[in-house]
Amino acid sequence: MVLSFQAVTLDSSSPDQEGSLVFRDGRLLAVITRLSDIHPELAGRWFVEATFGMVPIVHPPAFETIDEFEDWITNSE
Repeated sequence: MVLSFQAVTLDSSSPDQEGSLVFRDGRLLAVITRLSDIHPELAGRWFVEATFGMVPIVHPPAFETIDEFEDWITNSE
């Protein structure tokens, strides 16, 4: 399994516009967003907006780094 990331800007009225598409072996696996200052306790962390090809996540954690997200998603499968 090879994970790759593509930085994107989300078309959102929210300040949370920095995002990344996450691919597994070239197929879209998830969309994550870096949380802005409107989330005081979580600002700068990465949030899972959507996942594909896996069990839906009801309450995903917010990740300090993309590496933390990568470890989590790898161990969730």
